[in-house]
Amino acid sequence: MAEHISYIQVIKVPITADLVLSPTVLYDENGTSICFETEDEQFGRITIQKMDGIKICRGEIPPYHDPRKNWEDFEPGTWVYRVENSKWLMERYHYEKKHYGQSYDWGNSVEEMLTDYSHYYFSFHDEFVEVIAKGFWWEKAEQSLQGKPLSDGHPFLKLQTDFTAELKINDGRFYIKINPKSHQELNKDVRFCHQTIMEVWARIKGEYYQEGTVKIKENKGGILSYYQPQFGKEIIVKKGIANLADLEDILLSRS
Repeated sequence: MAEHISYIQVIKVPITADLVLSPTVLYDENGTSICFETEDEQFGRITIQKMDGIKICRGEIPPYHDPRKNWEDFEPGTWVYRVENSKWLMERYHYEKKHYGQSYDWGNSVEEMLTDYSHYYFSFHDEFVEVIAKGFWWEKAEQSLQGKPLSDGHPFLKLQTDFTAELKINDGRFYIKINPKSHQELNKDVRFCHQTIMEVWARIKGEYYQEGTVKIKENKGGILSYYQPQFGKEIIVKKGIANLADLEDILLSRS
C-alpha cells in the first residue's frame, strides 16, 4: 500500500508574523482567532471561518513534507500553508459522517468537509497552529487586536452599506444590500474565505429582518455562488459571481 504523504503549499498573505514572538490563540465573540506581532512591529490577527478542529504544538519544523527542495525556493515572509492530502482532515470527515451524517449542519451535506474545508498550518517561532476550517481572514493594525471588534469591512461582518436594490417576489418585497467590492477584488479575497456579495432583507412592521445571504466560496470545483437562508441548507446558485437576476430566480423558487 502506498504511503499516505501530506505536504504543505504556501498561501501568500500580505502580512508576516514576527519570527521570534509566540502567538496568542483566543476564543471569544469573534470566534477563534490567532493574535500576534508582525515583523514590522505592528499587530496581526487571523480569524477562522467555521472551525472544525485546532492544534497548537511546539516546534518550528513542519511535520509534513515540504516540496521546496532548494534554499532559493523559500520565499521570505512565508508562514501560512495549506496541508494537502491531509490525514487529519480525512479523520475529521469520517468522524462527522459517522456521527452527524444524517443531521449535519442544518441539513447540509457532510461531503462539504471534503470540498469546502481545508487543513491550514500557521508557523511561528518554536510553535505552530493548525486548524481545519472553511477559511480564514487576516487583519493588521498599529495596536494590539486582542479582544478588539473585527475591523470595518471584515468578511465575517454584515455589509456596512445601504440598500441599493429592491425585488418584488409575488406578494413579498425584498431589500438588497450589495457588496461594493469589484469582482476582481472578490475573486482575490475568496481565496482566503467566503465572501458576501449580497444580503437579502425583509421589512415587517417597519423593522428590517435579514432573510438570507448570497456568498461566494472557492472549493475544488472553482468559485461558486450560493444562497444561505437564515435557517436551512445552502442552495448553490451558479458558478462564478451571482447577480440580481440570479438572486431573483432563487427567491422565486423559494416562494
